[in-house]
Amino acid sequence: MAAMTPSPSIGRLCDALDRASGRFVALLRRGPDPSAPAIGRWTVGETAAHASRSPTYFLAVARGEVADPHSLDDVARSNAEVLAADPERDPRVLAARLAPAHEELVSFVRTVQGDPVLRPFAGVDVPLSTVLAVELGELLVHGRDIARAARLRWRIPRDEAALAGDGLLPILPFAVDEARAARRAMRSELRIRGGARARLVLEHGELRVEPVSDAPLDCRISADPAAFLLLAFHRTGMLGPILRGELIAWGRRPWRAMGLPRVLKTI
Repeated sequence: MAAMTPSPSIGRLCDALDRASGRFVALLRRGPDPSAPAIGRWTVGETAAHASRSPTYFLAVARGEVADPHSLDDVARSNAEVLAADPERDPRVLAARLAPAHEELVSFVRTVQGDPVLRPFAGVDVPLSTVLAVELGELLVHGRDIARAARLRWRIPRDEAALAGDGLLPILPFAVDEARAARRAMRSELRIRGGARARLVLEHGELRVEPVSDAPLDCRISADPAAFLLLAFHRTGMLGPILRGELIAWGRRPWRAMGLPRVLKTI
């Protein structure tokens, strides 16, 4: 059996976080209208406030200081509570908060040996690289949310998206909506272009991420890394990426690939 592509190295993720946070801070310093709608019910100011708090939380996770983490199902409620307690919405002020917070997170993580298992959410045990991948995804995707609202340019570099996508794979089994997944089944091989290859098995309401093997498959999926990231964060459906060639599925039952994003909760 072939081994699954190893987790992204901590060093490469830290380098990517440095670059992405630099672009995010520069975006906020341009002073986009904080009241402009960004994503869902969040304005630009609320999205920026959320992003400015994220590295502080993940630093506490990395240090083992979060004794009672919230569950993935409670992320929306927890985010709402944090935003209600923090009224700051000025993007320039939030940029000044975000920059040192990210520097502190990356500086600490660079001192960590190996890729230890952490618990960022209740019942979710994943390696440090996955925690960093979630944070990288937050920057890349929320930067896009804010830039689109402000009609400013924002690019998701292919290499950074691939790093984030690779690192997110271990958290996918914890992000399955069991009710939606109960009547779906799929055995696929996911290939993130320029990144990981893994076998995804969806059955009995559960998702397993396994090493690639010669076992029978319903389909193979080739995914552009940015498209995969936007799917994981529920920013896009599958039709657009398919029409643009960013997602390609083939095999005995390629239509089963369509069910995967429908059973995943937003990360």
